[in-house]
Amino acid sequence: MATRARLFVSGGPDQEPAREMLGRALAEIPVNLGFVIKRTPDVDAAAESHLHILFLGADIWAPVGLELWWAQRTEKPILAYVADLRRTPAGQVFYQEHAWLGWRRFSDLSHLRRLVLTDLSRFLLGHTERYGLTLIEAELLRGLMAKMDTPESGVIPGKATGAGGGGVILAPGKDEPPGARLVGEE
Repeated sequence: MATRARLFVSGGPDQEPAREMLGRALAEIPVNLGFVIKRTPDVDAAAESHLHILFLGADIWAPVGLELWWAQRTEKPILAYVADLRRTPAGQVFYQEHAWLGWRRFSDLSHLRRLVLTDLSRFLLGHTERYGLTLIEAELLRGLMAKMDTPESGVIPGKATGAGGGGVILAPGKDEPPGARLVGEE
């Protein structure tokens, strides 16, 4: 049984705010589960992930295409999100050639957050045994999905400020090694 969900986030440098938003959104998921987040440009990690998340803005950047190819080749589930804006010719070709991904269009980071939380909840509900989710956690995920159906008035800032570089989000009680203590604890 996996103790952490391994996510690979693929996208160009223009999608740094989307990656930052994803890091903050994962902390909102109401289950006791850790997340390992790897990101572009780490082609090897794309094949080792449980879920591939792709963000497309105005243009496509290397090695996003190769990462997507590895995710497809290793039969990873893929969540694809595309910003609702004009694309460069290369970005438009990539978007059209990969229409099979079922792109989810987003207008701003708040909209993207709702889409991502809904899709991640659906993914986790589809893999409850893999992640050891309880019935209560499954109900909490369904409640989160229902909540995401309604737009919020809050604004999420567009500037990346820290967690966009990848990382590990720990689940309290599951990821603490025996005898661990917080810095500053006596």
